[in-house]
Amino acid sequence: MGNIRKTIWILGLFMFTMMIALGSSFLKNRVQVLERRLAAINTDIQKDIAEIHVLNAEWSHRNTPDRLRKLAYEQLSLEKAKPEQIINYSALQFNYESEKTGRTVSSNKKNLTTLVKAEVKKK
Repeated sequence: MGNIRKTIWILGLFMFTMMIALGSSFLKNRVQVLERRLAAINTDIQKDIAEIHVLNAEWSHRNTPDRLRKLAYEQLSLEKAKPEQIINYSALQFNYESEKTGRTVSSNKKNLTTLVKAEVKKK
């Protein structure tokens, strides 16, 4: 009976050792797979960072004021603003509701009418 217990005890320890060895081997392989995936992801991140630097440089080049001005004149046929196209804010008509009377009040209508007549005469 003592011999059987000793054999069972040894077989149990052997099985336990084998389970630990197999578990360790499986875990080691899983860690290696994950490390390879992590390395691939880090490589992709570095490539993306390099592409972002290139795109930022290209964006800076394409948005220089001189280049945009040239394209605006060529593609949009824009011209420089003429002095008669610029008006003062005080010449603009605006309506507002008076708090005291509750009626709509117009402001600067005379100045705007004069400005419009001057524009019509110039053309």
